Amino acid sequence: MSEKGNKYLHGYEEVEQERLMEQANVIESKIFDFIDYEDCQRLLEIGSGVGAQTEILLRRFPHLSITGIEYEQKQIDKAKKNLASKGCEMSRISFIQQDAKNLDLLKVFDAAFVCWVLEHVTEPIEILRSMKSALLPHAKVVITEVLNSTFYTYPVRKEITHYWEIYNDYQRSIGGDPEVGAKLGDMLEKCGYRDISLRSGGFHLDSREQEEKKKVFTYWKNLMSSGASAMIGEGVISEAEVDSMQQTMDELRDMPDSIFYYRFIQATAYNR
Repeated sequence: MSEKGNKYLHGYEEVEQERLMEQANVIESKIFDFIDYEDCQRLLEIGSGVGAQTEILLRRFPHLSITGIEYEQKQIDKAKKNLASKGCEMSRISFIQQDAKNLDLLKVFDAAFVCWVLEHVTEPIEILRSMKSALLPHAKVVITEVLNSTFYTYPVRKEITHYWEIYNDYQRSIGGDPEVGAKLGDMLEKCGYRDISLRSGGFHLDSREQEEKKKVFTYWKNLMSSGASAMIGEGVISEAEVDSMQQTMDELRDMPDSIFYYRFIQATAYNR
């Protein structure tokens, strides 16, 4: 998802659309094992993108009907293809092309889901405020967001730390916030949500979990690489620096004693 006036860090190329589907599967249990929409019927998904999270929601909660809000029509078109190819019941899902900061919806919802969206927008609190107008009283809201300063790999390699610093600085320069997860509680409070709870989720992988660690190193290398095209195009990084990061991530992936660590923040709250 992007918003009017904002660049999207990861871009909309087909390879990125495919990466989003793969990423959702790699991290699914870390996010969805802690979500319960069993008492909900109509869910609003903000920033539905290519349907990566939508497919998981449909599969895990077969009683839900879902409305996905997405700013980019090309993402909606891809989402419909992705969900159809997964055998999803398309009558349970609809997509609306809108700016999530100015929602104008005919339905109201008893649940909302936001995942990896607020990091990409200039005023995330405006989305949380706009979303309230589409929610019933006591509607359940679950938001999962990044906290990129927690990323750590061992052995520490400058090829990775240097790239990650540029990556996050670039996201800030185009209006995003790579630390927005830490601010979820305050933003939800300011917007009038209640019963706010926060938890930290993520990865801490070492020699005890070799296969999982290899999978996550590959996933994270691809995530970092997804911003490379835009950063190279704007001259903030070179192709050589990108190649160096990728090669080093592969080296750490195959190193028995390497470590991967990262935390995100998941907020659960309710509409007043």
